[in-house]
Amino acid sequence: MTPLALSSIAISSSQVSYGYPVEIPEAQVKLTPIVIEAATTDEVGQIIYQEEQIKNAANAKRSITDFLKRHTNIQFDRNSGKAGEQASLAVDKISINGAPSFDNLFLINGVNTSNLFDPIGEQADSNYQGMPANSQTANINTDLLCELEVIDSNASVEHGQFLGGVISAKTCAPRSRIGEIHGQLSFDYTNDSWARFNYLNTDEREHFEKNQDMTHQREYTTQGLSGNLYGRLNEEWSFNLSAANRQSRIPVMSGFAEGDKIPTLQNNDSLGLTAFFNPNKNHNFQFGLEHYDYNKDGYYNNVIHSDYQTETLTNTAFIQAKHLFENFQIEHHLHYRTTKLERQLKQNSSVSWYYAKGSKDWRPDVTDGDSLTIGGFGGDLINKQDSLSYQFTTKLNAFDIGDTRHQFKFGGSYQHHTGHWERPHDMVLYTTRSDLGTAKCASGDSLCDEANLLYRPNKKTAFTEWQGQFSRYGTIYGAAQYMARQDQSAFFIEDDISWKTLRARFGLRADYDSLASNINIAPRLSLHYKPFSNDVLQFTGGLNRYYGNTFLISELDEKIWRHQGTLSRANQYDPNWSQSNNYGWSLSQSNSTAGVRATDLDTPYSDERVFAIHSEWNDFDIELKWVNREFNNILRETRVFKLNDNHVEVLDYRTFHNVDGGEANTYSLNIGHAKPFQLFNTTHQFNLGLSYIKNNTLRGDYKDADNNTRDEYIYYQGNILRKSMLPTKDSPFSARLSWDIQGLNHPFRMSHFFNFRSQYRNYVDTDETHTLMTGTEMPVYAQKDFASHFTWDIRTTYQWKLAQNKALIFGLTSTNVLNKKNYTVTENGEAYSREGRRIFADLTYKF
Repeated sequence: MTPLALSSIAISSSQVSYGYPVEIPEAQVKLTPIVIEAATTDEVGQIIYQEEQIKNAANAKRSITDFLKRHTNIQFDRNSGKAGEQASLAVDKISINGAPSFDNLFLINGVNTSNLFDPIGEQADSNYQGMPANSQTANINTDLLCELEVIDSNASVEHGQFLGGVISAKTCAPRSRIGEIHGQLSFDYTNDSWARFNYLNTDEREHFEKNQDMTHQREYTTQGLSGNLYGRLNEEWSFNLSAANRQSRIPVMSGFAEGDKIPTLQNNDSLGLTAFFNPNKNHNFQFGLEHYDYNKDGYYNNVIHSDYQTETLTNTAFIQAKHLFENFQIEHHLHYRTTKLERQLKQNSSVSWYYAKGSKDWRPDVTDGDSLTIGGFGGDLINKQDSLSYQFTTKLNAFDIGDTRHQFKFGGSYQHHTGHWERPHDMVLYTTRSDLGTAKCASGDSLCDEANLLYRPNKKTAFTEWQGQFSRYGTIYGAAQYMARQDQSAFFIEDDISWKTLRARFGLRADYDSLASNINIAPRLSLHYKPFSNDVLQFTGGLNRYYGNTFLISELDEKIWRHQGTLSRANQYDPNWSQSNNYGWSLSQSNSTAGVRATDLDTPYSDERVFAIHSEWNDFDIELKWVNREFNNILRETRVFKLNDNHVEVLDYRTFHNVDGGEANTYSLNIGHAKPFQLFNTTHQFNLGLSYIKNNTLRGDYKDADNNTRDEYIYYQGNILRKSMLPTKDSPFSARLSWDIQGLNHPFRMSHFFNFRSQYRNYVDTDETHTLMTGTEMPVYAQKDFASHFTWDIRTTYQWKLAQNKALIFGLTSTNVLNKKNYTVTENGEAYSREGRRIFADLTYKF
């Protein structure tokens, strides 16, 4: 038989009977493998982006979230897109259909990489109890991806532990010929001279040009290198090896001399190896190891030895197996992950001194009576999460009952998490100084200085001469380590029923969470009706419940505060102090008003209603959708106050409570070309997304800064209220248009992305304060109008073929091409400027 005849038999014989391929006799002729795939059909609430879409998009950060600005139902955190932090490699926070940004499910090759320890952390790097964190613990370079799936609504029962949506990324499986090794190597580059800064006001201009710091990155160089190697070793084994490194070098002002700068670095690494084993057509396995590392340097202007580094390190190992039997198929997923968020200081203490010529004088801008600081803030800290998880999913072959066809799916999962909070060394903050007088510093006392100085408590008093100075008071944050455990299990079942023009998917998911000590039942229902029995018109409805997470930090927060105390010694220096008597220091437990108490928490959940009209008409794909989300039992930090002996209201303690999270309605319209159309010698494809969100949800994160006792309350239009109670006031309307062009006679591609956000009013901090009768001051907030936002991004590539299977691809990306001046406001009420025009160049070698 000819190879063509054998190929025809092989294709026709691939029909499935009860899920089991029909056997055919082995042929004596060796054939080139023919891969046949059904076209991917996105359901309502689901979008799958393919490799070409991911790599051809203008993606400045090469991150998943930066790519997802194209998604109609995704909203970005207010702090994203700051002009002052455009060299940052940190991923942006996103909200899906108004859900909290810290409660999405992130999967990479099936492994849950969401932060279950504390996805918010603290407000600043200098916090003494924690560090800023993110819901994503693995910032994978999108150059390494071949598929990205987003489920924003109508999620199936196999997905749980989220309030917003599911974002699943996959690296590529080899499809090359046996014995051939293929791959690619890419390099990209940009710097501050390729960017424009549109200043909000003179203060922001001064920060950029004179006082550039970690949040005003005036100078930077960003470059990335990525590559992957893949191939099929034989009929059974294949592999994919991928790696990426991305760096931003950001000099910041030291404050010690005119023009003196401190070099800082942000670094993001991805490394992965996946092996594929297919012993026969009914069984296949994947084995994978992955490594992700995001670290950044930090430095506080004018503070000597304040250098620090934070690092988010994630390692995963996974085994996945799929088995095809005569009447069903089953998938197994076994994963292990460890994530560590660590902060290390150059000097793990902080000391304040008065200016003394010839001794405490490392800053040129201080004079007599001024203070200087040496050392870091916050101290060395380690937050660690270890997770072991297993999930199985069983799908029965479709079968008929009367006139209905059923497709059953059921499965279960178990996850074991441990969280570790550790302060490896004591951290002391020395703040109060006294006159050394006629005494001499004891030998070895580093907190004593004999240099003469002039001191005055404020500018209205006369100078007093001191014969030296010594520290006599400080706050100590003691070394400690605590561990919490969380066990989660789930069982789910679903029946997908088809009857004539109607399809219904009934599902039920049961989750157990050991932290909340409860069992939660989540019903899932979606209905699909096609009145014409084809894809010309489809109506979709859905009623779903999603349970989120109670994070490990809620178990540990109370214990963390137990090791705070005060150090003090006499205000008259004693010459008999020595190392043997600890230089006169005594320790007492602090009666801190910022104590924490534990509380019982219920699992947060959201109830979803969906209605959509979908049509495929004349090569157009049209979808009109409404998603309603109601958020309940949302985790929120609560502050409880009391009256002190002077009848002044002070903070008694903090705790976590469940509160009503509010409601969000998202209306969206998506219009796209199902297939590209030809115009002259080019093909074109358009996708338009319009969305309107009416958001009445809680503002901000579930935690406030631990060192902030009153800023949570603000003064607005004659009323005192919590800042978090201000309603979310972001742009309600947005329009996203992508236009992809590909040459037919010339190997070039061009991708345009237009993003418009409507004008809106928001709440800003006026920099004024309101004083209560008790003497307490609080910030004054007011409404401010912000103009609409518009950006136009372009990415262009040209492929130069070197030889068979070898090519160079030249790429140029420009974001905000028109350099539109856009301004907005942070969660803290601070107005700021968004990024201006930026240009990136990249080069890829494929072989």
